Amino acid sequence: MTDIKTQPTRMPAAEQPARSAPTGDDLGDLPRSVQEIALVIGRADAMRLIGQLPTFVAGIEGKQSARKALYVPKRLPPRHRLVRILGAEKALKLVEAFGGRTLQPANCRHVFTRYRDEAILRMLREGASVPVVLSVMRVSRRYVDDLRARAKNDPAKAA
Repeated sequence: MTDIKTQPTRMPAAEQPARSAPTGDDLGDLPRSVQEIALVIGRADAMRLIGQLPTFVAGIEGKQSARKALYVPKRLPPRHRLVRILGAEKALKLVEAFGGRTLQPANCRHVFTRYRDEAILRMLREGASVPVVLSVMRVSRRYVDDLRARAKNDPAKAA
């Protein structure tokens, strides 16, 4: 018999209520698998954790995708990787919530891409030269030119 507490009812994405972390962060743009982590440790720490996880490619040929995996131990040694990434307090919160489980959070590429694009446009608005932006952000000139063109069509993002 399944325990209702461990098997939440899944609603279609459009019907899911906006969720916020204990820190007050809005989690609405995060995939559900990442929201579950962010509800425990906060959005910024969840994103930092996901950025530190190794990526592996899975799936059949032609339908492969980049994925992340995280095993959360039941007991946390002081030198565990989670402690190094998050600090002892947040790592212990993860152990309390997910101890003994392997999590497969989404890679959040769309969130990281949006953040990078906003940073590029902000750098350009603040007067950074294109060569500096290319060097710091490790993108091509074509990418920056395309981003600027898209931003011109969207007044809210114009550089």
